[in-house]
Amino acid sequence: MKTASINNSPNFGHSFRVSICLKGENGLENVFVNPAKNEKLYKSLNAKIISWLNEDFYTNLRTIYGLPNVKKTSTGVPRDMIDMLHKIDSDYNSFNLVRSIYRKNALGYITTGADVSIVENVKGAKHIGSAKTDSVWTYGHAKSDYVKALVKAVKGNILDYITSDNVLLRSKNNKEIMLKTIFKKVGKDKYELESFEFHENKSKPDLKPVTSAFSLYKKSINISRMIQETVQHHVNKLFKSKANGKNYFTNS
Repeated sequence: MKTASINNSPNFGHSFRVSICLKGENGLENVFVNPAKNEKLYKSLNAKIISWLNEDFYTNLRTIYGLPNVKKTSTGVPRDMIDMLHKIDSDYNSFNLVRSIYRKNALGYITTGADVSIVENVKGAKHIGSAKTDSVWTYGHAKSDYVKALVKAVKGNILDYITSDNVLLRSKNNKEIMLKTIFKKVGKDKYELESFEFHENKSKPDLKPVTSAFSLYKKSINISRMIQETVQHHVNKLFKSKANGKNYFTNS
């Protein structure tokens, strides 16, 4: 696979859009999976990518805490995709966790490394779950007006952050980098990755230089502390003991 040369400055946060196509059958052209028309399939295939990119993170946690069988590992993990992202994305190389961010009727984003923690702990994503829980206890359902307003505000806040020129994964030519994938159908509702490419998107204007205000913002955040909180959250998920508040980090 080919990829553009990436600026790996650790001052950058990193996120990238994900384009998904299905391999054309019998020599026909590949078919674009349009999130506006086939949201379910787009999210399902994107979830595979997320699972692959998070495979090493969860495997390491299971090994550290002696829980190798807590979660069945993924099959057919594309190591070349993982290795490539390590190479081009300094955030992912430092902290190999990713999460998806979806937009209505548009391509979704994957955000990586420390920016996963920023999305969760600074931009408000972690508050949605607790708000839904409170809503269930109070109203008997998770779709109260408060939850709807909170979700809208948090999603807007997150999207403003990860789609900014300061955060997008970029080439040395200051072009947006996208992940382009092609899946092939191998059975009813079953798909395998055919190919991928981290692609320099030349159809978009150049990304603006990272602002000094953003650089100061990144320096002002206690990234190490937030990453610990994120890891703690995933440890609790593995142990299925989020409610007990047990802390596995002596310096937290």
